[in-house]
Amino acid sequence: MTSYLHRTFQYPGCVVTGTDTAVGKTLVTAALGLALKRAGVHLGIMKPIETGTAPKAASLPHPSDSERLRVLLTPDESPERVAPYRLPLPLAPLAAARMLGLCLEMSNLDTAYQQLRSRYEYLLVEGIGGVYVPISNRERVCDLIVRFKLPCIVVSRAALGSINHTLLTLAALHQAHVPVLAVVLNQTQPFENPSDQQLQLDSTVQLLQEHCSIPVFGPLPYCPYLHEHWGAGVAALATSPVIAQLIKVL
Repeated sequence: MTSYLHRTFQYPGCVVTGTDTAVGKTLVTAALGLALKRAGVHLGIMKPIETGTAPKAASLPHPSDSERLRVLLTPDESPERVAPYRLPLPLAPLAAARMLGLCLEMSNLDTAYQQLRSRYEYLLVEGIGGVYVPISNRERVCDLIVRFKLPCIVVSRAALGSINHTLLTLAALHQAHVPVLAVVLNQTQPFENPSDQQLQLDSTVQLLQEHCSIPVFGPLPYCPYLHEHWGAGVAALATSPVIAQLIKVL
């Protein structure tokens, strides 16, 4: 299985980006990464920029997304390599850096990426926010993806309103000549009005499948116990048909 995956990788890695914040990028990255590791892939993980890294609660041993990914997927890797810029304030990256008097240097991110890339067979990179989120006065997350020369998986909410957000994100990536491998829809909230919201979800999936020229997978179901049992939730998701479909497009 390992040699099969190695032979069929189209790229040395991919970026898991999203239409917005809190759409499930970390969840998809973790589940996809775990499935690849189970298949024998020598996998590396990176989250180039992370904000809101101040401890949210003393009871959480790994409160940041990068730490969750590192502990789950590459526990022997240093936190500094996995997340070169870790900013404590829960703001957009440029704002969080300005509050500390920092400048997010693309050259530093290039160096960190190349170091990780040389150490692993395949590298999963989780983005921050959406693709037009600014990193500096001139550069956005999309520009960072272009520098890494990797394709994307786009994570979007499986909810009313996501059609516009998804198609705009795909248009931005297309304009930047970034290959997009797939869209993954994720249900981030429980249904409060099941009949109406199920219809909204089903119609959203159908319309996106009709209007996207790339595969649209999902939706991933809402998992109510994910916050309390994140590892178990990720492990279950790693065996799901959606993750199996994602591996095929890699």
